[in-house]
Amino acid sequence: METKYKKVLAVSAALFLALCSAAFARDYRTGIFITDLYDLDQVDSTFSADFWIWCVYDGDETDFNGTLDIMHESSCDLRIYSSDKVKMPGEEELFWMQQKILAKFQCEWNMRNFPFDVNTLKIEIEDNRIRDEVNFLPDGMNSGVSEIIDIDGWKISGFTLTETPMSYNTNFGNPEIDEGGSGIYSRLCAEVTIRRVNPWITFFKLTACVYISILISVLAFFMKPNTDSRISLPCAALFAVMSNKYVVEAAVPSTTALTLLDSIHTASLAVILAILFVIIKTDGMRATGNEKSLRQSMKIDRLAALAIAVAYMLLNAMLLVLR
Repeated sequence: METKYKKVLAVSAALFLALCSAAFARDYRTGIFITDLYDLDQVDSTFSADFWIWCVYDGDETDFNGTLDIMHESSCDLRIYSSDKVKMPGEEELFWMQQKILAKFQCEWNMRNFPFDVNTLKIEIEDNRIRDEVNFLPDGMNSGVSEIIDIDGWKISGFTLTETPMSYNTNFGNPEIDEGGSGIYSRLCAEVTIRRVNPWITFFKLTACVYISILISVLAFFMKPNTDSRISLPCAALFAVMSNKYVVEAAVPSTTALTLLDSIHTASLAVILAILFVIIKTDGMRATGNEKSLRQSMKIDRLAALAIAVAYMLLNAMLLVLR
């Protein structure tokens, strides 16, 4: 009971601090403009970006030089920093801070729908001062991505800029916050959505061998019974699909998730095994020499060819539509 009471108090305290932070926070209209995106590495799960960040605010000057925390970066180079007082027509004087940053970020790549995958590159920034001192207000009007950016194999399809209050279960030793309390910080997040260029061309390059193998396997139903080719063709197709699977795994960055290409290869292997099973069964029926068994075996071959072909096409269509 006491533990439950403590949890309720902790949650209430965090909510109270968030409300207080929102009520008394000093606002800084902040924006991000990305001038370059490069070194997109799906193996190391990283990407690099060059961008400008700025703040426009009133009141006393605030020093941001060295106070910005670039989240999830593996390397960072803080370049140009400037802070000036500016006066807009009909408005009071404002401070305008800007800084250029070059950084390499960690990124989680979504490979489940490769090559139709859509990925989001995130640039997240916090100030090392709590939110009631520095509160970022997204400057969405002036933020964005440079039109001259050209990412090989990708196209930019979206950009968003949002602010989220981040609460940590520590006060980071700040004596202004009660011991064991939560430090709430303002986090600015720029998200760039990217899609692959010509994904269908890439898809057919990686799956052409699989579909040709399935076609050859189905043609075995229409070959002369009890010949080596009826068995050898599906067997060769089975090895071709397995080999293609290894080629795809070598070309596509590995992931623990079941991908679209994994599903297609697995379904293809299952279909070829089903074809082999039917062929062995019908060849055995014809080997008896019984006229009735011969007619039944030929009928089974034709029905199996139609059923397997239709089922495989429907399965592939479903995998592509539901990807």
